[in-house]
Amino acid sequence: MKIELVLVVVLAAFCVTLASGSVTTFKAGPFTGSVDLGISCNDTNISKPVHAEEISGESYTDYSMIICDAFIELRRYDKATVYSDTNSFVSGVTSTLLRHGADKDSVNVYSREINSKPGAVGSGYLTKYGSTEYDAGFYVSPKSYCYIYIMNNETQMVSALKTIHLTEAA
Repeated sequence: MKIELVLVVVLAAFCVTLASGSVTTFKAGPFTGSVDLGISCNDTNISKPVHAEEISGESYTDYSMIICDAFIELRRYDKATVYSDTNSFVSGVTSTLLRHGADKDSVNVYSREINSKPGAVGSGYLTKYGSTEYDAGFYVSPKSYCYIYIMNNETQMVSALKTIHLTEAA
C-alpha cells in the first residue's frame, strides 16, 4: 500500500512538471500574460507597439506577438470604448475568418468564456491555402481586447482557450 501511494505521488509530480514546462509567459506594453499551447515553446516574438486611429477618431495601440504557431493581438484604446457584448465577438470572428478567405459554409463560431471574460471562438477552411484557421477573441478590460489566431491545430487552440491568462496595468 505504501509503495502504491509513493508511486501515485511521484507520477502526479511528474505530470505537474510536464504541464508547467509548456507555459509561455510574456509582457507587451501594459499587458502581462501566460498561455499553454500544449507544447514546449521558447519561440516568442513580440512586435513593437503600433499606434493608430480608427475612422471614428478613436485612438488605440496594438501589441502583437507570435508565440510558436500562435499569433496573439492585443488592442488597447485610449478611452474605455470596448463593450462587453459577446455577439460582437461572434460577428468579429466570423468576419475575420471570411476576410481571411474561409469558405462561408465551413465557418463555425461559438460564444465562449475566455480568460473569465465574454468572447467567441471559431474555425473556417481556407480553400486557397488548404488550411483550417482557428480564431478567438475576448475582452480583457473595458479598454482592450485580445484576438488569437492559430492555423491547422485545433488542439493548440483548445489549450490556449483554457489556459490564457491576461492582466492589464492601469
